[in-house]
Amino acid sequence: MANADRKTLNLVIQYLKLRNAHKYGYLKYYYFKRIIWYITGERNPLNIRAIFQRLLDDGIIHKRQLYRGSKKIGLRYYFNPYEENELFQHI
Repeated sequence: MANADRKTLNLVIQYLKLRNAHKYGYLKYYYFKRIIWYITGERNPLNIRAIFQRLLDDGIIHKRQLYRGSKKIGLRYYFNPYEENELFQHI
């Protein structure tokens, strides 16, 4: 299927909405990578990352840095396609 065009992004967003991914909280990139891989059939990790990056740039997925004390331990991502006040109606 391929690149990060609007049709592919909408497909990924609709699938994540169907799975209620906004209820899962903050997840690792690996989860989103596997979902995008499954939906699009894309096997090239650079194209999968491009799709994910477009979702991040569009504000559909939010990034959060995790810390243990003052040490960085990883990144987690949160899927939120809804407006903030609209999100609480779906949870």
